[in-house]
Amino acid sequence: MDLIKAHLEVLTEVLRPRMGFLNCHMVDYLTEGHWNRYIPEEVREELKGMPDLVGSKEVFWNQFNKDFDSSKFPRLANHIESMKRYRLDALPDACMTTEQLNSAFDSCLKETRLKMPELMSIKKCHEVEVASAVVASLCTVVATGTEGKSLDHVAVIDAGDGKGYLSSRIALEHGIKVLGIDCNEGNTASAERRRDQLRKKVPVALKRSKLTEESILKDAPEDPLYKTTTKMIDFQTNLIELVREQFPQTQATRFTLAGLHTCGNLAPNSLRLFHQNRHIRALCNVGCCYHLLRERFCEDEFFNRDKARDNAGLGFPMSAFMAGKGFALGRNARNLAAESIERSAFHRENPSDKLGYRAMLQIVLKELDVRVDRQVGKLKCDGFVDYVRKSLKRLGVDGGELVTEAYLEGLERRYEVELEQLKVFYLYRMTYAPVVEGLILLDRLLFLKECGYENSYLVKLFDPVVSPRCYSIVAFK
Repeated sequence: MDLIKAHLEVLTEVLRPRMGFLNCHMVDYLTEGHWNRYIPEEVREELKGMPDLVGSKEVFWNQFNKDFDSSKFPRLANHIESMKRYRLDALPDACMTTEQLNSAFDSCLKETRLKMPELMSIKKCHEVEVASAVVASLCTVVATGTEGKSLDHVAVIDAGDGKGYLSSRIALEHGIKVLGIDCNEGNTASAERRRDQLRKKVPVALKRSKLTEESILKDAPEDPLYKTTTKMIDFQTNLIELVREQFPQTQATRFTLAGLHTCGNLAPNSLRLFHQNRHIRALCNVGCCYHLLRERFCEDEFFNRDKARDNAGLGFPMSAFMAGKGFALGRNARNLAAESIERSAFHRENPSDKLGYRAMLQIVLKELDVRVDRQVGKLKCDGFVDYVRKSLKRLGVDGGELVTEAYLEGLERRYEVELEQLKVFYLYRMTYAPVVEGLILLDRLLFLKECGYENSYLVKLFDPVVSPRCYSIVAFK
C-alpha cells in the first residue's frame, strides 16, 4: 500500500502544476494563444517553422523505436523520454503483466484455446480471448473455497454486459454460468441474438482451432449457460435471487464480478459492489470513458444527469488517501486519459484537421461577437468553408455579410502555420495521457487495498495498440 501511495504522490506532483494545460479547451487554441502559453520556450525554439513542425511529429511517432535519431529535436525528445518514467508499466511494481498473473494463478489457470473471430472485430476478439481466460481462472480460484471445489457453486456476473462478447465466451468455452446484466434493454436483446448466432459457429471454430468437441465445454442449446437480464444492480441487489431467477437449478452462491470496458462510474461502482457484497468473491474490471466519471472536487460543465442516473455516486477519487489531498482532475484531463500514445505512434496518427477548423471557428464567432454555450459536436464536412457553414447552422448563428467564402479561405491561409502547431500541441499534450490514466487506476487499486484486499492487482491485460484501455483491476477475497 505504501508503494502505491508513493506512486500517487509522484504522479500528483507531476500533474498538479500542469492542470491548466491539461484542461485547456482546444477550441480556444488560437484565441487564447495556447502554444506560447503552455509549450515550454526551449521546445518552441526547436519548432520555429513549418518544416520543423512537420518533422517533430516523427519524434512522437517513433518514441518506441530505439533506432530512431531524434537529435534534431533534443528538448522535445527529452520531454517525451522523461514522461515515459511516469507510465504505469514503468513505475516499479505498479502493475503485473499477464505472464505474471498467469504464474500467480498456478493450478487454477485456465486458457482460451477456441479461436472465434466471428461476429467480432480484431480488437474485441483480442480482448475476449484474454479476459475470458482470466475470469475463468478467477472462478476456479473461487471454487477452491467451495464444497467439492466445483465450478457448479460459482457464477459470473457481467456488469454492463453490452452485446455479451465476454459473457458468451466464458459460458461457451469454460462451461461456467454467466448472467449478463445491462441497463439497456436493446443491449440485452442484442446479446441474446449474438449468443444464439455464436453457438452455430462452434463446429467451424473447433476445426480451425484443431480441437475436439470433448475438449471444449459448450453450453447446450436447450439450457444455455449464458443468460441476460435488463436491470440496474446496486449495493442492495440480492445477487443469489437474481441468478436463480435465470438459473433455477443452480447451486451457485459465490460470484465473480466481471466488466469489460465498464463505462464511467460503473467501473468504480463495480469495485464498491465487490467490497460491499459478501457473495462476490472475485473481480475483473476494465474501465473506460473516464470523461463520464463524476468527481468529488470539481463540477463538470457538461455533466449529463441522464447518464449519471444509471451509475450514481462519485467516481474519483475513490481512495481515502487521494480524497485527503482534495485532488481534482477535470473533464478535459479525464478525456485526455483515454488517448492512446501506443496506438497513435503505431499508426502514425495525425491529429484531425477538424481540431484546427474548430479553433478557427472560434475566431469567426469572436469577430461576429457571438458567444455560444453549446458544443458543435461531430460534423461531416468537405473542408474548412463547409465546416463553418454547417457549424453556424447547427449553432443557430447568422454569419451575415462577414462570413464569405473569400473571408474563410483567407483565414485558413493566415493560420496555416498555427494549425500545424496545433497538431504538435495535441501530440505534446498526449504525452501526459498515460500519467492521468495511471493516477485514476492507482487510486482505484489503493481503494481496494484500503478496504483490506491484499489480493488485488493492476494488470496490463491487453496489447495497448489493439486495445488502448488495456489495464484491468483483478482481485479476489
